[in-house]
Amino acid sequence: MKSGIRSGLLRFAAITCLAVTAVGAPAAFAAPNDPSGPLCTMSYPVPVEPFQTPASSDVFATSAGGSVDLKVHTNAGTDVAYDQKFSVNWSNIDTGRSGVADTSAQVKGPDNTLTVTGIPTKPGRILFNLGVFNHGEGQNYTNGECTVEYQAS
Repeated sequence: MKSGIRSGLLRFAAITCLAVTAVGAPAAFAAPNDPSGPLCTMSYPVPVEPFQTPASSDVFATSAGGSVDLKVHTNAGTDVAYDQKFSVNWSNIDTGRSGVADTSAQVKGPDNTLTVTGIPTKPGRILFNLGVFNHGEGQNYTNGECTVEYQAS
């Protein structure tokens, strides 16, 4: 009977250790990257009054050799062109390196791509603050933002 209790206690201790390890792991390491999936999706209204037409942007990343390339694919939600700026603020959590980058273009229709290439992050866990800022005619502005951690190689 004592060996049964001891065996049960050992199993409980082993499961508890595994649970603590599994719960603690995401805080220590960035999740593996899914190269085919977006880092994030930002949704916002088209910057055309009455601001009711939805638009969205998906951000994708690839990394190699210590640099990261970002691509934002935008469904502009309208055939009326407007200006879009894609802004990147980044920080390498492991090395302390940080920087900013941006690009801009006019967007319209469902298939628009803006890219920022060669971001010199070095390998490690990268915290990205990403944003798209849209400007229509006059004082019409909308935006979308997201913050995501990425494991650069």
